[in-house]
Amino acid sequence: MAKKTVLLLVLIVLLVLPVLPADDPDADSPEFVFARLVYGGGGFRRGGSWATDYPEADYKFMYGIKRLSGIKVKEEENPVRIMDPALFTYPYIYVVEPGSMNLSPAEAERLREYFLRGGFMHVDDFWGLYERQNVINQMRKVFPDREMEELPLTHEIFHSFYDVDLVMQIPNVSNACRGGRTWEDTSDIHPRIYGIKDDKGQVMAVFTYNSDLGDAWEWMDEPCYPELFSGQSYRMGLNFIVYSMSH
Repeated sequence: MAKKTVLLLVLIVLLVLPVLPADDPDADSPEFVFARLVYGGGGFRRGGSWATDYPEADYKFMYGIKRLSGIKVKEEENPVRIMDPALFTYPYIYVVEPGSMNLSPAEAERLREYFLRGGFMHVDDFWGLYERQNVINQMRKVFPDREMEELPLTHEIFHSFYDVDLVMQIPNVSNACRGGRTWEDTSDIHPRIYGIKDDKGQVMAVFTYNSDLGDAWEWMDEPCYPELFSGQSYRMGLNFIVYSMSH
């Protein structure tokens, strides 16, 4: 009788207690990782062009993306060299201040492979005709047969999460806080957004020319930096991320 009572109690406990799911090793894995491309010399030391706004822009941007979209992101910064095999584990890479970038043939080949394997790149913070021409020259090393073309505001990349109907110039923190001009180079003061497309017509690299989204990400909590610019930079960055994740 006592044995039956014990078995009955065990059965009742099993029925009442909630069923706990098995541990999922991927439960805490990020859905998106923001990686910064390291180019040129100097390794990971702070001060190279690749490291402008690093690491504050990276982790503040990821915090904002998590808050705005609910996407599970890796909030820590992730610098990666072009020739590092780990490059191919990052579907999205960010390049800053490429106005003096000079890719070697091996680096250009590696980036071409990265794109052809489905990678996406955002190039930011280059100003004026000289720096734009250098970026064009470097991309021709990667894809001699593909041109950077200006993207119209009707393009899907401007509507993947937010509807963006204006190519706003995002100034550096000094110009923004002074409240004066938003451009940096007199040879061309107008902002444009360019893209390079794959064989299916999908954008695989986006270029925010005559704008500095990275500064807006970094200084978004600086009282003197206008919300007008920081808000737009986060919306544009989130659009690029969502587009890259869905194409």
